[in-house]
Amino acid sequence: MNLSGGIGGREQRSSKVGLALLLAVSLAGCSRIGTTNGARPAEAPLRGKQLYDQFCAMCHDASDLHLIKDPPKLDGLFAKPTLPSGAPATDDQVRKTILDGLGIMPPFEQNLDAEDVNDLLRYLHTK
Repeated sequence: MNLSGGIGGREQRSSKVGLALLLAVSLAGCSRIGTTNGARPAEAPLRGKQLYDQFCAMCHDASDLHLIKDPPKLDGLFAKPTLPSGAPATDDQVRKTILDGLGIMPPFEQNLDAEDVNDLLRYLHTK
């Protein structure tokens, strides 16, 4: 039996275990790209802006959609007591509108999860 081969094999195995452990720990800290899972709350409006740009801006910030009625601009959405629909300007009402849709606005329940909607709401409070 070759002792140096046995020791070297043990060192290689130990290195592989260490590498696997390091990889597992690194991946455990990762989450879905862009989520605020573990992020500071201050980062949520930035992520909310990214979601807004991806899902909302194409209609709510557009100027020439050739529609009978343009979607409302969402600047200062929570500064008024009511939404453009006349409903109360609350997080719950905006969340419902985002998830269920309203009028020609499609529902986004299949595209956005609860965390996405919360980040989007945080951003809309700053817009």
